[in-house]
Amino acid sequence: MAPFLSTYFLILISAQLVKSSGVFELKVHSFTTSSSSSVCEQSRECKGFFRVCLNYTQNVFSYRLACSEDTGLPGTFSTDQSSISTSAPIAVPFNLKWLGTVSVIIEAWNTESSNDQSTVCDEFFYGDDCSDFCRPRDDPFGHFNCDAAGNRICLPEWKGEYCAEPICRSSCSEKHGYCVAPGQCECFYGWQGPRCDECVPYPGCMHGTCQQPWQCMCDEGWRGLLCDKGQNI
Repeated sequence: MAPFLSTYFLILISAQLVKSSGVFELKVHSFTTSSSSSVCEQSRECKGFFRVCLNYTQNVFSYRLACSEDTGLPGTFSTDQSSISTSAPIAVPFNLKWLGTVSVIIEAWNTESSNDQSTVCDEFFYGDDCSDFCRPRDDPFGHFNCDAAGNRICLPEWKGEYCAEPICRSSCSEKHGYCVAPGQCECFYGWQGPRCDECVPYPGCMHGTCQQPWQCMCDEGWRGLLCDKGQNI
């Protein structure tokens, strides 16, 4: 028999952390709910539990930093408050190395006793512990969709871990060029041409070529720094 949701609530508490690591602990002293589960009341085989997650936010990005293991409590919340007040604190180990905001999310659940331990994640969260975050986007911070497992799938003409790197024109030299938008080819300093595979010769080079930027290798019959003097001069 699959788990069902009896009560769900969120409490958001923000804090600034810099290069922090440790264990966040939360002690629940009491819990009340205006709703009740007729299935729990009839079977008396329900188990309540709390789940605490830490969400890390920096700029526009939000990540599920860490979650506690489900803390089981016998009986239902409405009829067995003593099991809540005497339970151990809920511990959430964390490791954070950047300045940002961490929000504490507390969930209270009732489930029917069952061998089926499947988890239903919130929107945009994936994995057995719902700790993998993936939200489709198409903006300067990324261009991707998410598959059923929460993996990022890049939109056409984008690549990279966050699908923020444009794929250049197919003939663009990756060694001497780059692009800021799909299908473009911008040359590094010292290179030119539609494929960025032509070196820029020394300024003023008259009758010469180059193999590397700023060279002036004289054609046959010419000499001088700028290859502007004939051999018979």
